[in-house]
Amino acid sequence: MSEKDNIIAIVEDDASQRQQYAEALRNCGYEVVEYADRQTAVTAFEQSLPDLAILDIMLGDDVGAGFELCRYLKEKDSQFPIIFLTSRGNELDKIYGLQLGAWDYQTKPVSLEFLITRIKSLFQIKDSTSTGKHTDNSKHYGDITIDDASMTILWKGSPVNLTPTEFEILRAIINNPEGVSIEDLIRATRQGVVEDNTINTHILHIRKKFKKVDTAFACIKTRYGFGYGWLC
Repeated sequence: MSEKDNIIAIVEDDASQRQQYAEALRNCGYEVVEYADRQTAVTAFEQSLPDLAILDIMLGDDVGAGFELCRYLKEKDSQFPIIFLTSRGNELDKIYGLQLGAWDYQTKPVSLEFLITRIKSLFQIKDSTSTGKHTDNSKHYGDITIDDASMTILWKGSPVNLTPTEFEILRAIINNPEGVSIEDLIRATRQGVVEDNTINTHILHIRKKFKKVDTAFACIKTRYGFGYGWLC
């Protein structure tokens, strides 16, 4: 699927920011639809879903609009890719957004180049997951297969649907079998200011996703006072 086949919805109440994001994405060949408030977006989504949504959390006086939209979209499609792009860098907001199922959480300001790179990664994951295709660059570590090009994971032959941030965290752990510190995992997320609790939340989600395909999975080990390691 090419960029022009993908539709991106931007839900942002700041018209200037919304237009800036939309113009940059259209210049990359994406089709973009814009909404300034939750109700307008929901009305449109009832007719058809885009392929990805970029959500601000606070839309005007609707302080939790983005969270509600995320919940709505996940009820429509549990694998729907969502990026939170917001000025709310509060750690609790980040954790809550991830718990709702967002694929990524970026705090403003973010460079347009970085945002576009993250979007391309999300579409790679979405396309690879739906087709089950992996490149010849896959690397095997025992029962796990990692495809860096498509940012996808196989565990004992079954796909594990990780977000880009979860993928980077897992790759960092596997590449450092003796253990990787929380500080290094924070750098792996490439999300600016990240606290320990956010990393722990990511690890919790990664473990849960592996256990969906293998209830006996226990390869990510906690290194108390340090970080995490991979032991299988």
